[in-house]
Amino acid sequence: MRQFLISALLLSLLAGCSSLHIGPHHIDVQQGNALDQENVARLKTGLNRSQVRFLLGTPLVVDPFRTDRWDYVYLYYKAGRLTEQKHITLIFEGDTLARIEGDLPEPAAQSAAEPERPTASVPAAMPAPAPTAPAEEPVARPAAGAAQPAQAPTAPAWVAAAPAAQAQAARAEPAPEPSVSETSIVPPLPSPKDAPAYVDPRPVPELSLKSETDVSQIKPDAVPPFPEPHAATTSDDAVLKSVHAWADAWMQRDSAAYFAAYDAGFVPEGDSRTAWEARKRKMLSGTGGIEVKIDSPSVERTGEGTATVNFKQYYRAGTYHDAVVKQLRMVERDGRWAIVEEKVLSTLKDGRP
Repeated sequence: MRQFLISALLLSLLAGCSSLHIGPHHIDVQQGNALDQENVARLKTGLNRSQVRFLLGTPLVVDPFRTDRWDYVYLYYKAGRLTEQKHITLIFEGDTLARIEGDLPEPAAQSAAEPERPTASVPAAMPAPAPTAPAEEPVARPAAGAAQPAQAPTAPAWVAAAPAAQAQAARAEPAPEPSVSETSIVPPLPSPKDAPAYVDPRPVPELSLKSETDVSQIKPDAVPPFPEPHAATTSDDAVLKSVHAWADAWMQRDSAAYFAAYDAGFVPEGDSRTAWEARKRKMLSGTGGIEVKIDSPSVERTGEGTATVNFKQYYRAGTYHDAVVKQLRMVERDGRWAIVEEKVLSTLKDGRP
């Protein structure tokens, strides 16, 4: 018997555990543009891009091949399941909004959300309340054999229907509106004869709709000012002339002038001087044109006879091209400037000038 009770208890525990569902917990996730219904309702054709961006924010999807189309997408996942999804597409013609498509609020829903304001009206004359029958008082039942009292004569049907007819006639005919003297506690003063009409001396204000914020003056894409590049002084002209002469020798495949631009103490980054010269001579001895452009050079004097030059370098040879930010450390030898160190600081995203 004891073994049977233990088995029954184990079976009940197993059955209870099997009914429980244990799984991963999913949080609620909102993705995309939070489309406020009030701002969406203010969308209309004729707005410019800055005004649309002020109302709805930056679009989630912008086709790089179709700059006239903006897509706003909103997704809401509750416990790992998609419960709400909205998508609005805006089509522009130039800088003006021309067409709106997608999940827009219905006009009927908006008008239904605003309760109608009751209009003031003078109530009609209330009909006289119909006479209510008095509560029946308990009457003692006469004893058997006693004489029955005479009953009062009942009124005809047209007498009972008279108050109802009067009430219906009062509802059908509107009562005349009360005058000012009847509705006001203090009666108005009598106006003199031939008195001119009162004219308000204050100017009539112009009726115009003014929004809280002038969206046309908002510039969300304003770029912060950047410092101007370092302008080359007269003492830096010799350094910049040496840099441009080095780039010209590179474009003209002049190996003698190209290697002469480097100092004897130059050591290439990550390679030996011999291997670097062999690779450069092979590159300069090829065929085809080489294009090297130096953009925004700046010179920084680091000491007596030393300088550092930073610039953007755009290189193209055949089908290959790249764009980098380069730094040259230069020293003055016998009245001319030579490269003692060459370094690539970063790579530019645009591969062409």
